[in-house]
Amino acid sequence: MEKRRFDRFDFQKSAQVFPVLPSKSGNIYEVQKDPIEAWVNDISEGGVRLEVVHSFASDALLKLNFELEKNKTVETYGKIVWSHDNHSGIHFMMADHRLRKDIKAIGRKNDI
Repeated sequence: MEKRRFDRFDFQKSAQVFPVLPSKSGNIYEVQKDPIEAWVNDISEGGVRLEVVHSFASDALLKLNFELEKNKTVETYGKIVWSHDNHSGIHFMMADHRLRKDIKAIGRKNDI
């Protein structure tokens, strides 16, 4: 049975991933300064599938930066929902109307 709410679209772009970790006090989350290079394999309105050199722990939080299209960079946050080998499924924690609209446009371009 299919669990996905949104259609996936082929999307081959590089991304910078910043782990988001609890602070030492445990009350605040901190975005790590050193990015991890990753590759986005597909995208949907709900998230992306990343390919990275190493896998992430389940439920890890990440800040993602990638170019949606030329000169249009996205900065959003996501949560790992699955991880296997070097691939991870990321659910967008914050996907506003504009991001969803831009992703739908990618899907329409792929259909052509």
